[in-house]
Amino acid sequence: MRKIGKYITTHDAKHTLYAYVESVCQKYNKQEVWYRTTEFVTPEINVLEGVDAIFEEKHYILGMRGVRRGLKFKETFKEELRLISDLSTKYSNLNILIPYIKDPDELKEVISLLNDLNYKGKYGIMLEIPSVYLLLKEFSELNVSNITIGINDLTMLTLGTFRGSEYHDPTHPAILKIIRDTACFGKESGIEVNVAGYISDKLMRIIENEELDHIILHYKDIPDLLALPETDFPETELLKQIKNKTKQAIEERQ
Repeated sequence: MRKIGKYITTHDAKHTLYAYVESVCQKYNKQEVWYRTTEFVTPEINVLEGVDAIFEEKHYILGMRGVRRGLKFKETFKEELRLISDLSTKYSNLNILIPYIKDPDELKEVISLLNDLNYKGKYGIMLEIPSVYLLLKEFSELNVSNITIGINDLTMLTLGTFRGSEYHDPTHPAILKIIRDTACFGKESGIEVNVAGYISDKLMRIIENEELDHIILHYKDIPDLLALPETDFPETELLKQIKNKTKQAIEERQ
């Protein structure tokens, strides 16, 4: 959507998203595919064609993002969920991951929407807000199959800091305790537990020894962390261009 500059309400965005997710499901047909629902912050959405509502947020990182926006604008959210639900009837390896969720009540609302749309896959949650860590048992009772720890937001919200701050330390003992406790809970409950985000070499060395199911690396970080040639990752430049395009559009609007 950032690449084409259009929101999920438009025909072009729906068509592009459907084709993209289908291609991933086909390519990795012997593996599980987890689709994380859109995780825009408001300045990013405000510059997309077809935006359903424009509003300003001073502290948008802590504002209406992820599932919060989805449940605020349910008709738009259902357009996205309908695409994934339709694909789930064709591809049994397709599942849904819900970002920036804070409590089981929000998940119950999402499950209700998915049931109405005849969704066939599994569902999981992002652990970015510490309340999820405190309510792991309650989430597990809703048959969550995947808990993916979003290391950057979790660090920010646990330590009271922003990315780039001298206090933003994903290797802080409090963060590592959440990772270890969640991994242990996952093993006991039969729930997949992953860590995702911008992961430093230091954090990678620490968490690769934990009992995690997957460590999900950002595309641009893979060459450095895994000592692979950058030429193996040709879309790194494209991702930079898309990010810069979004930044420029936000600046022009401001």
